[in-house]
Amino acid sequence: MMEKKKLDENNVATIIGPGTVIEGHVSSQGTIRVEGGVNGRVDCDDTIVVHESGQVRADLIAGQVIISGMVEGNVFAHERLEIANAGKVVGNITSPRISIAEGVIFEGQCTMKPPGEMKPPAIKGAKKEEKKEEKKASAEPAASN
Repeated sequence: MMEKKKLDENNVATIIGPGTVIEGHVSSQGTIRVEGGVNGRVDCDDTIVVHESGQVRADLIAGQVIISGMVEGNVFAHERLEIANAGKVVGNITSPRISIAEGVIFEGQCTMKPPGEMKPPAIKGAKKEEKKEEKKASAEPAASN
């Protein structure tokens, strides 16, 4: 039997402090605590914690996501998503287990499926599909006299 990784929101590896704003793609194996701002995308193997002072305009993808601040973007949690009473989420949320406290502001769609049946969103721009131009070739042979 495969052992499941224990997610730990208290074992913080990275803190994005108040007054700090990160633009772009953030990726971490350990827990990320956001007290400042992030614009872009955050991928984390463990937990993303958005503190009450956190202002996130990004897609969040992690094993566990805990939101007490403001998030504008889609949230994908492989195992668990919690929106605490001071939290605000504008975007779609996806997780097998979701906890939304009383008084939360949430605008978006909610999808809950068993673990392993959900696929996280792809990184935008990583798999650019080039548009195929349709060329109408004339199938008529050239007229010869």
